[in-house]
Amino acid sequence: MSVYIEQGLTSKNMFESDYGLEECLLRAGASPTVNITEENCDHIKATQGYYAISGEMVKLEHGTDNIVSRDALALDLDDVSPQIADFDDLEDEIRGVFNVAWYLYPTAKNGVRGTRARLIIPLDTPANKEQYEALAYGLTNYLIQQGTLTGADKSSFRFGQLFGLPIRNQFAKGNLVRINRGKLFPTESYTAFKKPEKPSRAGNYPTRNGGQYYGARLLDRVFSGIPDGERNNSMFELACYYVGIGVQNQAGLLDYLRLINSNYFSPPLGDDELIHVFESARKRVLN
Repeated sequence: MSVYIEQGLTSKNMFESDYGLEECLLRAGASPTVNITEENCDHIKATQGYYAISGEMVKLEHGTDNIVSRDALALDLDDVSPQIADFDDLEDEIRGVFNVAWYLYPTAKNGVRGTRARLIIPLDTPANKEQYEALAYGLTNYLIQQGTLTGADKSSFRFGQLFGLPIRNQFAKGNLVRINRGKLFPTESYTAFKKPEKPSRAGNYPTRNGGQYYGARLLDRVFSGIPDGERNNSMFELACYYVGIGVQNQAGLLDYLRLINSNYFSPPLGDDELIHVFESARKRVLN
């Protein structure tokens, strides 16, 4: 995977960077401070800004059709809750919400129009268009449910949307790019944020409940960590959900549940126990 960069907003031509994602972010963040106001912000972004995707492209020209896959989500956090005082507070909030690997940095308008930031979340496997857009939608809505955001910038849901590299303005303090070290976010979890194409055979797993996808609520709990005493029931409920929405590749689903088990269950279930829970869920849903 590579980072592809476009300079300014007046040309669709892109170039492949010699550096990886983290190095690109840090190098951009080390650039000299730019004084940004309401009056000059759009002009600076259009002429001096750099815009990128991390993934694979077939042609060095900005366009959705030229993107094969993306290996990092880019979420614009423009509608930050008024309860979050500044960028440092937002960093603390994100650390409490996501324990996976991520990069967070203020956008050019941070401080000019309240707290604004961009969150980059590397993925464990490259995402296609369907996967990327489901994940971007789902995780943004997760931040809304957690009270971090009050609304969504829907442009960041698009597979072809570039993200702006860091620009240090006069309001920036300390390290511009904040980094969280952790496991890469599982791309296959995108299925939790999709509407099933046909009704659940289980008959009791609604797609939405109280404004949030049922699968997203399950993942909310998983991402917070599943302690001893809740592991079997949580894994059973998760397995029932995925079987119920019609996942056909049962071997792949079992491997996905193993990934969740090893990353978020403490301590992880033994493999024999996990298989037993999985088979019980299949019998419950399919019989």
